[in-house]
Amino acid sequence: MFGLSASLLLFELALTRVFGVVLFASFAHLALSLAMLGISLGAVVQQLRPQWMPEDGLERRLGWVSLAQGLACALGAVCALHFPVVGQFAEPPGDFAERSQVAWELVSGPWLAALMVPLTLPFAFAGLAFAAAFHRRRERIGALYGADLIGGAVGALAFIPLLERLSAPDLAFVSMAIASASALGLFVATSTRPGVWVSGVSLLAALGLSVAATRGDVLKVVYAAGYSEENVTWVRWTPLTRIAIHEDARGTYALLDNTSASQVVRTLDERERLTREVNRALVYRLKSPPGKVAILAASAGPEVAVAQRYGFTDIDAIDIAAIGDAVYELFPDDRANPYRQEGTRRVVADGRSAILHATGQYDIIQMVHANLHSSAGLMSNAWSPSLLESKEAFGTYLDHLSPDGILSFGRGARTKEIARAAAEALRERGATRASDHILLIKGEATVMLVRKSPWTVEQRDAVRSMLAEHYPKQAIWLDPIDRNRGRIRETLAEGVIITDDRPYTEGREEAWEALKLGFKRALGQEEGEVEPMAVVYHALAVQALMTLAFGFVLLGAPAVLSREPLPGPRIDRAATLLYVAGLGYGYLAIEIALIHELALFVGHPTYAVTAVLLTMLLSSGVGSVLAGRLPEHRRAPALQLALIVILILGAVQAWVVPELLHTTSLGRPLDERVALVALALTPLGLVMGVPWSLGMSLLRAEAAAIVPWAWALNGWMSVVAGLGTVVASRLVGYDLAFGIALGAYAVSAITAHRLPRLGAP
Repeated sequence: MFGLSASLLLFELALTRVFGVVLFASFAHLALSLAMLGISLGAVVQQLRPQWMPEDGLERRLGWVSLAQGLACALGAVCALHFPVVGQFAEPPGDFAERSQVAWELVSGPWLAALMVPLTLPFAFAGLAFAAAFHRRRERIGALYGADLIGGAVGALAFIPLLERLSAPDLAFVSMAIASASALGLFVATSTRPGVWVSGVSLLAALGLSVAATRGDVLKVVYAAGYSEENVTWVRWTPLTRIAIHEDARGTYALLDNTSASQVVRTLDERERLTREVNRALVYRLKSPPGKVAILAASAGPEVAVAQRYGFTDIDAIDIAAIGDAVYELFPDDRANPYRQEGTRRVVADGRSAILHATGQYDIIQMVHANLHSSAGLMSNAWSPSLLESKEAFGTYLDHLSPDGILSFGRGARTKEIARAAAEALRERGATRASDHILLIKGEATVMLVRKSPWTVEQRDAVRSMLAEHYPKQAIWLDPIDRNRGRIRETLAEGVIITDDRPYTEGREEAWEALKLGFKRALGQEEGEVEPMAVVYHALAVQALMTLAFGFVLLGAPAVLSREPLPGPRIDRAATLLYVAGLGYGYLAIEIALIHELALFVGHPTYAVTAVLLTMLLSSGVGSVLAGRLPEHRRAPALQLALIVILILGAVQAWVVPELLHTTSLGRPLDERVALVALALTPLGLVMGVPWSLGMSLLRAEAAAIVPWAWALNGWMSVVAGLGTVVASRLVGYDLAFGIALGAYAVSAITAHRLPRLGAP
């Protein structure tokens, strides 16, 4: 169980990184859906064909299933890279907005459907192994489930260090090696000589390929989503993104997965051309050096180059994806390389975290585009670029801005939403009229300039002069001096305010309409181009329909096709399945909400995901092992107590701990913040590992046949939890999404007392 789970979680995390390149960011949840649906499929096979994994000789059969899982991981990675799922442009779009609009035009439905088959296989084999072990060795289910969870924790822990040495696709060989080693151990224990030879060869092959991958990518991307690999000259995989350098006649671009294209400034002429863009250059024309500058989402450095062009030499170039390091290394002799200039510091961190931990105040804080949709963050819905533009984010920026400093932000047509967030942050800091502090410019580009103190007539007139002289197609739309009440109301008073709890620019009604339209498009009832904002809702609708279809087939099949009669009266059977459904939804939904709550504290989405997964899985595994040692007469009261404690600790974790950590420990170093997260989550994780194994051990022997079906339902409800939490967070925010997750555990607490009745005469 340990090896299978470690192999599987490592492959699942690697798959999210691969999907970030061969698919689009809106498909990030697909890896999680495939994993849990595949596990459910394997469990249903055990329910329908239990004779395939019999009581006698189970360990030998598990060895062959483990071996098949490892080989399927390698096969899935190869197929993901070689199937032409997404069409390609000959040239990558240089504009980030253009890149975000092409997803659904390029996806090939038949090839995507074909890819799902090999990618589901590793998870299906694992699901079969888990279900068979829980079914046939139910007396040891606490230890088995604990090994499953602890193995997953080890896989999560190994993910980041391994990605420092191997590309994401090549991690499939590590997964293959772990699964092959597990199979070898089972074959040795059961004296299965053919299995020993086959698994030994598989292990040696996987280890050899893994070692070869440390010297260079063994599995290479063939079909990247949206752009051709033909002109890609350099690639680096990181725990957060894949950085690729693309060179053609137009220039040099740094590509992050497929969601962002940032120009690498290599010549002085290229740098000079960037000064013609108002959202990049205006703020530096208004402020004279010297001054301290922070550039968020600095990427390949175009804004850094512009700041240097106007004489600024004290610059923090902040980028979570470490593209600056790549540009620094690859182009050491280019005169205009912004990261080779004196006084420019490359800061690899989330923008808010970097500002928060900076010493001193900034005279300029700028962000032009933040378009990195982290695969790790999106897999769990934990992080989005909008967290850099929330009300709380602007509060951080204002607190670290000098008295005469300027914030320069823009988000195209959505700049109104970030203006409202900035206005709310100003009001919370005592601004009588927030509109006196905000100047909004429209035209070919949109830029918002925010001052800590109200704009003066002279400062406003300086902007007018700059626009007239250098940017004649731009004009002041929201004037802090000549106040237009209608525009002020439209921009700053009406509409959604981006917050950390709900970090999205669309309002609830707009989100609901986009979701309904997504379902209509997915069902073929609507046609036409998908708006950029609606792309994620279209993807959610497609995945929701896929999940419902899988659920109908996988969960309905045992009721109709099972060769053995299902145990107990219908009401007890329904209560048991409802109990399991609550656990499946609640566990994953709580994980997702915790990752979101703690990502801002940790300061990096990948580390937050890893810290939460590692702590929850490891502590839950220990909890399951301990629960399995309880004497039989204490199990029922222990289960009820565990469920009550989960509700209490979950509420504390949701609405008390994050604020406490932010208040007392936000300034601590990264390793200490991660350690505090682990310490805070361990008690909750410990008790959350109890209900599954303890609940299944309470079933009578006559009801044991329902265990594979219950495991399938648990996996399917985890998929529902992933999608449900995404939708809930977009419609009502994360606080209520966390409340829904706790409600699922409440359902399990209500139905738990019926478990021992199932199968009773």
